[in-house]
Amino acid sequence: MANDIALFNILSNNLLAVAREMSADMLRSAYSTVIREAADASTFLADAKGRVLAQSQNIPLHMNSVSSALTGALRMVDVSSLTEDDVIILNDPYNGGQHQSDVYLFSPVVEEGKLVAFSGSAGHHADLGHSPGFNLYARDIFEERFRFTPMKFSLSRDWNGGIFEQMLRANLRLPKDTIGDFNAQLVANETGRRRIHGFVSRYGYDAFMEVSEQLLDYAERAMRSAIAKVPDGEYFGECMADDDGIHDDPIIIRVKVTVKGDTMQVDYGGTSDQVVTAINCPIASTVSATYSALKMILTDPSVPINDGAYRPIRVTAPKGCILNPKEFAPVEGRNIIIMRVFQSILKAFEEVLPERVPAQGYDQRTEINLQWTGEDSFVAISDELGGGYGAGMYNDGADLIDDPLGNCKNSPVESLEIAQKFFRVLRYDLRTDSGGAGRTRGGLGAVREYEFLKDQVDMTFYSDRFKYPARGARGGQDGAPAYLKITRKDGTVEAMRAKGHAVLYAGDRVEMALGGGAGYGNPLERNREKVSGDIACKKVSPEMAEKLYGYR
Repeated sequence: MANDIALFNILSNNLLAVAREMSADMLRSAYSTVIREAADASTFLADAKGRVLAQSQNIPLHMNSVSSALTGALRMVDVSSLTEDDVIILNDPYNGGQHQSDVYLFSPVVEEGKLVAFSGSAGHHADLGHSPGFNLYARDIFEERFRFTPMKFSLSRDWNGGIFEQMLRANLRLPKDTIGDFNAQLVANETGRRRIHGFVSRYGYDAFMEVSEQLLDYAERAMRSAIAKVPDGEYFGECMADDDGIHDDPIIIRVKVTVKGDTMQVDYGGTSDQVVTAINCPIASTVSATYSALKMILTDPSVPINDGAYRPIRVTAPKGCILNPKEFAPVEGRNIIIMRVFQSILKAFEEVLPERVPAQGYDQRTEINLQWTGEDSFVAISDELGGGYGAGMYNDGADLIDDPLGNCKNSPVESLEIAQKFFRVLRYDLRTDSGGAGRTRGGLGAVREYEFLKDQVDMTFYSDRFKYPARGARGGQDGAPAYLKITRKDGTVEAMRAKGHAVLYAGDRVEMALGGGAGYGNPLERNREKVSGDIACKKVSPEMAEKLYGYR
């Protein structure tokens, strides 16, 4: 078996195909718009030790944190007693989770009494009790969402009307959506389990277990080879978030990457301390964001994303800093910080790996949560928005796309409007001139404008890059900053901070302008035909084409 390359390729590619099939089943089965439309969910297969083997390429931030969640859970669960009636649940940010909206469900795969693997899924749940939407001012995680420390429950006894489902349902404003999405995760898990049983039945237990080890070792060799190509030395990066939502001081993310041979040490010493608002970043998210950035710039996309790839990399962050907060600091809005982690890694390598590191993008998840209580129901919508990507050495940045760690889909206006009756979307346009000028141009942001049809709509939101837009590279210009403003029915305009809360009334309008990506290289060196095409597509105005590109 050790030299059976054909079987290795068959099984390893089949594992990836199964993870993708699980994802398709989950998205088709989900109830909420945030999973069904935005695809804020991931699926994966792990071995019996909790090490990830294969994942659907949905949400990178989920993908690179599964192992910390599952291995942490296995330390608290009696593995020897697991049956296929058991499900392990986890969302605790201080026990391997990220933020409590992301719930992991792991289903064991048992063949003839032997634990073979785990089939798992993660989904973002808009309603899990406690604060609706995003509570910037939460004092701890207990004011944010229902907390699941690593535990197991029985499908036959505790779910499908059992005590666990009853308890969860009793604490939900939207039980239909949340219970429906939990069931979608269980459907995906069952798909994975059924397929693994098929593999073991066809190829045998020993062959499956051996291929699992070989797949991890293969990814490790590929990552070590990639690291070895980077010159030994220390590399430094830094990136800033606007503020914590209350104070005006920027939040600084600093990183030192030490490369020695085929190993890498990533240290976030010197990073800002944790804050009092809910944008702290638990260590699992910090590690995941780091892995994602390194995987992107170091290896070929064909290298599998599994636990073996990260064996040569060690990540540390001082306890009490914003990237490793003390228990139980609030973390729901950690998306603000994780992209600054991502960008600090890219900054560290922009000189030594210029062809692989693009200019900064808007690279920020903007989340607008809208809640309204009608005469007979509570309705909640989570609208997740991206912005422009940074330009590369040879390519323009993509327009209006989710941040690299999120990778969520755009929620269609039609789906949002069908799902509720308290607002409508007036416009959704690309922002002319929002992409930074350069030899290659940054991607454009957009404007999304909502009009509210009912009174007492509760809006919570988090975003960033209102103060510090995406920075240009090698002579390129910065991307446009973001902004959020409310125009009240009487014409009063309120400019909002990047994070916060507002109550809206019928006739009010909210305009969310998403930032653009930065440019790369001297704008005067941009191909004239491309500038002409930008003007024709209204990506660049004639005035700015003349001012920045010298185009007449």
